[in-house]
Amino acid sequence: MNIHRMPTAATFLIVILSTVFSAPATAQSDQELVNRYDTMYAAQRYEAALSAAQSICARHPTAASWHFKAGALLAKLGQPEEAIEHLQTCADLKYSGIASFEHNSDLDLIREREDFQAILDTIRSNAKARMDEFQAQARKHKPNSYNPPHSTEDNKPPLIIALHGTGMDGQSMFNALEQACKNQSAILITPDALRPAGDGYSWTYRDESEWFVNHLIEQAITEHNADPERVILIGFSQGANIALNLGQTQPDTFQAVVPICGHYEPQNAESTDTPAPFYLIMGSRDPWKNTYTQAKKDLTDAGGQVFSKVLSGKGHQLPTGKTGTRIYEHAIRWALEQDD
Repeated sequence: MNIHRMPTAATFLIVILSTVFSAPATAQSDQELVNRYDTMYAAQRYEAALSAAQSICARHPTAASWHFKAGALLAKLGQPEEAIEHLQTCADLKYSGIASFEHNSDLDLIREREDFQAILDTIRSNAKARMDEFQAQARKHKPNSYNPPHSTEDNKPPLIIALHGTGMDGQSMFNALEQACKNQSAILITPDALRPAGDGYSWTYRDESEWFVNHLIEQAITEHNADPERVILIGFSQGANIALNLGQTQPDTFQAVVPICGHYEPQNAESTDTPAPFYLIMGSRDPWKNTYTQAKKDLTDAGGQVFSKVLSGKGHQLPTGKTGTRIYEHAIRWALEQDD
């Protein structure tokens, strides 16, 4: 149900369409349009990004998340009436991405309008129904976990929550991180995102993802004696995008955050708080590595502690094996050295 592409922060804002529609050979494919939107937005060429978004809306008029993207860009570019039209269509299509509506700074110029507030009420209603169903399912979920021995009230282990990328599952993160967590005597919890995508799952909605992470933290503190002052959030790809957001919007929750091969989109994580410490990991050949350059600058400017590690010769991939264990151990040790 989604247009397939490299997972980014937009992944849990987009409805990716599974059907491939025919088009003239000279026309841009859906994939090319999505890539053009991402590239142009990152380059702050907003008119070109809007053109790509509107082309996708014209091809796929029921793609609610693309109506949201087009509406947000129209608002940013000072075209409020056209923006409201797309956002109303988005709401009518039962879009429920409330975090996007509430936090995306591109919408700031139209937030006080009565018609925007009415749309927002519809989105909230859609989101509540979706969230109630998700929470019931999430509370039944038994994620992969490792618990170090000899935990006591005087020796509470640190907690690591690790979020997989689109089309993956919690087992992939567990396999990658288990040895490093054993070596550091840390609790490891690697949930599935629960919403099916390909052969795995997707963190489709940011509000669900944020609630799920906090639920798992509370559960680990209660059931596994985890140290609430030493919680580390790790994410790969789409999971990294969630980590990037949470480290800025809920900095007091985490001792540090480790996003691996994420796609930084500053408009999705507006916050006046000092961010949590960030250990940024990217491949030298990852197509989204340049967004981490902006992330490092923004996070540092906001008063955060930032360490960045570039993996030479690597692309958009999760470090695994002995090399991965060394990378994760260094990141975990760095995280545990940061001030609360």
